[in-house]
Amino acid sequence: MPSLEKSRLIVLHLTKYADSSLVLHTVDSQYGRRSLLVRGVRKNRGALAAFHNLSLLDAVSAASPKSSLSYLREWEPSATLHGIRGDRIKGAVAMFISEVLYRSLTNEQTDPQLFDWLWEMAQKLDAEEGSVANFPLWFLVSYAGRMGFLPGDPIEPPGLFNPFESDLLFRVVRSSYSETMAIPLSADRRQAFSRQMLQYLSYHLGATIDAKSLDVLHAVLA
Repeated sequence: MPSLEKSRLIVLHLTKYADSSLVLHTVDSQYGRRSLLVRGVRKNRGALAAFHNLSLLDAVSAASPKSSLSYLREWEPSATLHGIRGDRIKGAVAMFISEVLYRSLTNEQTDPQLFDWLWEMAQKLDAEEGSVANFPLWFLVSYAGRMGFLPGDPIEPPGLFNPFESDLLFRVVRSSYSETMAIPLSADRRQAFSRQMLQYLSYHLGATIDAKSLDVLHAVLA
């Protein structure tokens, strides 16, 4: 009987495995970035609904004798997140954030404080009653700060930001969440700033964060 492990999971991405299974890419409260095998789930649409972008799960996993991956044995939503599941704009924001995390976090990173912040961030997005158009900006700047490389002085980060984007960066840094959400910006300005923030994150994390979902998000917000 394999030993069982309980943890909380934040879902980032799914990939197909064999005929009916999936590999679930997550942030795990115990292990940081973690991939888990989910057997036979592609035949069960009801079960698949639990694995949307940024879904929050209470889970039980176990080592598999047939795979290097542990497998997900039990799971249930920790929060339903009706807003993300039912609102196409929040869904697009969740897809973008999930892709950024999927492409930037590594298996070596186990950070309970970061996990707790990401967990709360997903709930914040879900519960937001106003416009979420600026939520990706707030997330990207806050994420950079959480990772420890947000610039501390109002100067232009060399070679990465033009003067407008540099000013916007430091405006977000100095603003509260609610103030950031209220900054008036066009969809093109948001996309340009987000793209530069992805380059900034890529530079400091040593990973290429080529988020294809940014164009989808721009189309939804335009």
